[in-house]
Amino acid sequence: MPRVPTNNRNAEAAVQAFINDLTSKGWGLNEAWLAISRQLMTCEIWDELRKTWVQYYNQPVLRERNDYKLLANGSPNQALQESTLVGDYIAQKLNIPRQNLCNELGIFMKALSIQPNNPRGHSFRSIIAELLARYGDPQITVQEEVNPYILLPGNQFNLRSKNPRIDIVAYRNDLPVALCSTRWAYRHDRVDLLEEARAYMSAAKQINPNIHFFGITAEMNPARLKKVVAQTLPLEPSADVDYLVHLHAPLATTVVNHNGDLVHLLDLVDWVSSSHNW
Repeated sequence: MPRVPTNNRNAEAAVQAFINDLTSKGWGLNEAWLAISRQLMTCEIWDELRKTWVQYYNQPVLRERNDYKLLANGSPNQALQESTLVGDYIAQKLNIPRQNLCNELGIFMKALSIQPNNPRGHSFRSIIAELLARYGDPQITVQEEVNPYILLPGNQFNLRSKNPRIDIVAYRNDLPVALCSTRWAYRHDRVDLLEEARAYMSAAKQINPNIHFFGITAEMNPARLKKVVAQTLPLEPSADVDYLVHLHAPLATTVVNHNGDLVHLLDLVDWVSSSHNW
């Protein structure tokens, strides 16, 4: 079933750009991460002083800019090496020359020409909601930015925001079956999706004991990913989060030679496919 649209004009425009990419290239669920990357991932960083995008090592910027450095001998540090590997991989999947990659990334974000953090976050949320509605179980209804005080009445939620919203809620026959927190990236010291899971799940299970909670991200810092994965059901039986879902799990694991606990990352394709079991 179609998702319920939002009032965020930039997010809705990003969804349309995503859909146009899928249609023009004949892509489906397996390639959807490429369409998301083309619209939201950049090789550039935002220069707030000059209000413009500027190149940054000519590689995909997937972590905080300060993570990327050249060593004293001029060689790239590990984060920059990993970014290069990711760029090689994406260029191969797009079937384009490697030197053309940066022109193929961040198409929607760079066209906005505004500070990217909030627009990218809202766009990522809405694209994920559209992806679930488009390729998930057709019996599920998808809604964004749901007021938890309406969904879970009679509860108080101790969160940083005075007006919290649940990024995505999936319903089956009007019963909520999954709550989702989407984060393009997140801080190591303030992982909102874990805080939201702790705040919402005890109340949500009173409505549906089998309800799920998923974190969905494009984060690439392995320490940050491991911090969340360690607190998901595959590793922690009492966890409030079922899985941490990644835009494209190989980007954070095999492509950059990280495995270990990160093998428990759930790929976006597998997450959408699992909606039939919610």
